[in-house]
Amino acid sequence: MKKLAALSALFCLAAGAAFGQLANGIYVNAWGRGAFVPLWYETTQWRYGEEVSDSEPLYKNGTGVTWDPNNQPRVDFRINGATDYVGFTVHVNSEFNTSFVGNGDNGAQLWVKPFGNNILKLTVANQFIDDTLRGKVTTDTGFENFILGATMMELPEDGSEPLNQDVIFNRFAGGRGGHSVANASNTSTPISEDSILSNVFFLSSSPIKGLFVGLMLQGMYPDTDVEKTWRLMQLGIGYEEEGIGHARAQYIGGYMGKEKNEDDMFQFNDASKFEAALAITALKDLVVDMGVKIWMPVTKYDDTTSYKGLDVGMGVAYRHESGFNIAAMAQGLYIGAYTGAHVHTTENKKGVDGALVVLNLIPAWDFDFGTVGLSFIGQTKLAETKIDMDTKEDDGTGKLDDTTAWTRFGAGVWYKKGLAGGYIKIGVTYAFPSIMKGASRPYTNANGDTVVKEGQTGFNGRGILTIPIIFEYAFF
Repeated sequence: MKKLAALSALFCLAAGAAFGQLANGIYVNAWGRGAFVPLWYETTQWRYGEEVSDSEPLYKNGTGVTWDPNNQPRVDFRINGATDYVGFTVHVNSEFNTSFVGNGDNGAQLWVKPFGNNILKLTVANQFIDDTLRGKVTTDTGFENFILGATMMELPEDGSEPLNQDVIFNRFAGGRGGHSVANASNTSTPISEDSILSNVFFLSSSPIKGLFVGLMLQGMYPDTDVEKTWRLMQLGIGYEEEGIGHARAQYIGGYMGKEKNEDDMFQFNDASKFEAALAITALKDLVVDMGVKIWMPVTKYDDTTSYKGLDVGMGVAYRHESGFNIAAMAQGLYIGAYTGAHVHTTENKKGVDGALVVLNLIPAWDFDFGTVGLSFIGQTKLAETKIDMDTKEDDGTGKLDDTTAWTRFGAGVWYKKGLAGGYIKIGVTYAFPSIMKGASRPYTNANGDTVVKEGQTGFNGRGILTIPIIFEYAFF
């Protein structure tokens, strides 16, 4: 019996030594978030400044995540293993359906470093995210979607969302069947394609300290046309000098130039774009990050051109030793954008997208008992060119249609208590209805005469008051 025990111990030691030669370590980390709203109250309906008399307030509650009304609370874990030369990640979460677990943001990945260092790293994955070049500032803390009235129950009609790091500079992200909105300003996956599965190949290199180069390609199962693969590419480079700043530039693939035929199915969001950003970290306790996205015009087979314009983003984060900290972000979208203009002329535009300006501001104070903060969000969409409703083209007046403009704003107060490996956050938010101008419309007065009532300006929609309770854990 003693011999058997000794042999068993020797075997375990040998196996451990052998494994130690193969792997530097296998470890598990995890992150998850869930939210419960005991009260979701929506006011009576407003129509351009007038309360709709027969409307009723709505009372709701719900449980979910903070970023999507269709998802359930996320519980996830990631299993990682690595040597100097090879490694893997398996990321699993239960966000989408209680009957099965699904891919997390980093899916299933395996990588190799042929030289045992970061001069060259090759990764293949079914879902991939790399944040090395991503923007440095965010005001999307999980609480802001409630200020927009945009989570768990329904999304706002304008599809707005709080500002995150990708507003300034998109991270590398791809895979998961290409189901994301293609190249949207606040998302990071390049253009979507019809496929049951999209896989990712990522090549990265850090030959010297601070320099990072990455190339991401996406391929469809079982194979992909070469032209389509390179259209899906994302190529980025960045150099960071610690204590000074981080400069970045990249190209995110999509359509540019002219479509070959009407079967190309080009969509407005499918254009390619160039991005550049500069973060400044030289000042104590202050980070400033600025970025611009330059979309490429695309000419359709019918010789009309669509152009998504310019997007600009800026973020500022400051933390003082006194416990006061503040984060602010601003974004401008669709600057100079248009759809359907004929080539070589500015006439016959079939629509001009009004620029969208967004501002988030989050001041907070750290105390021994937790953190208390405020959150403000304001959004304004500028007017579009007037359209002739018969021809669907510019009506020729050169005027703007101010009924297409709107402004939204919301505010909230919150308390956050850090816990071992996580936190709880409780607050009260109110999202005001959109402020819009209604179109002029005919109506019959008390004398039976038909007159035109000028468009009124005021609240349009419902105000939304919520009391969100957010839980989060992070084991890294």
